[in-house]
Amino acid sequence: MRRVLRYDFIFWMCLLFFGTLLLLSFGNAVFRDGQVDQIQNLYSKDGTFIATSPLEPSTDRWFGTDRSGNDLFQVMIEGAKWTIGVCISVAFARIVLALLIGVPLAFRGKRLYTALRLLLDGFLIIPISLLALFILLPAFLFIDPASVPSAFSRVFLEVSVLTVIGLPALVLYLIGETRQLLAQEFMLVARTLGGRPGHQFRVHIWPHLLPTLTIVFMQQFVQTLMVLIHLSLFGLFFGGTLVLFEGGAAPIIFEWASQFGYYFLQFSAVSWINHLFLVPAIALALLVFFANLLTSRLERAYRLRRQQISSSTPSLAEAEAATAHLSHPFDPVDISIKS
Repeated sequence: MRRVLRYDFIFWMCLLFFGTLLLLSFGNAVFRDGQVDQIQNLYSKDGTFIATSPLEPSTDRWFGTDRSGNDLFQVMIEGAKWTIGVCISVAFARIVLALLIGVPLAFRGKRLYTALRLLLDGFLIIPISLLALFILLPAFLFIDPASVPSAFSRVFLEVSVLTVIGLPALVLYLIGETRQLLAQEFMLVARTLGGRPGHQFRVHIWPHLLPTLTIVFMQQFVQTLMVLIHLSLFGLFFGGTLVLFEGGAAPIIFEWASQFGYYFLQFSAVSWINHLFLVPAIALALLVFFANLLTSRLERAYRLRRQQISSSTPSLAEAEAATAHLSHPFDPVDISIKS
């Protein structure tokens, strides 16, 4: 699989897209302390008033400004690390916890797996976006800015909730995949030879499971992003929602999904503000596009690798035909067969 991806231009282009966004975002946090330029009113050189926020796009402000005067280009750069970082953290945490829970359960009897499936199937019916909304809403609405907890505690709580609510489906999936591998002939041989569960997983199951987990990781990445977008449309922004006295709500962190929901809920008759939500919307669409494109390249590499292994491994019929055409009875024969 790595050999296929090494020469895949589209795969490296997707990684370059994510890497560039993270590099710019963390660079803004390091060199500018995460600051975003704010321009309330625009004046000419002689002091003449020109316009007030929201300002339209120009050569000085590529994406314009919002109603608060924040430069939208800098908002997108600053928020990239939050959007990508949160989705990566949630996807990685889900996979790690699902492995720790699902793989040991897969080695148990079928009765336990059936009971667990009956128990967790009920959680698969409820949309995780609504489940996250009901859990997070009481703890992430703030009226007084002075009462807002630290950023670490808010981010940690939301990442933990998003991780847990996505675990049931992933645990069931990994149990099913592991049990399919355990039913293969090479696993029967490993158990017959006395291999312990830990040895079986490390030597036989993990190499087969790892390519699948890379694809699942990208799927969980996109799913987490969709949940963040859904929550923002309900007015629950990532890291907390600050309820304004004049009505409405505002995000505390410059995160892409939160900015999309914030600008979308601000939709009004003002000329430029009608188009504010298009900036984070296009950024989110590009993020989903490149994530899905990266997933498709991983699936392609996995499929090609399996085809190469299948074509290079002789079948049982080919091995038997080889033994029938031996010129000498003691010539070595490749009797390895496809699992």
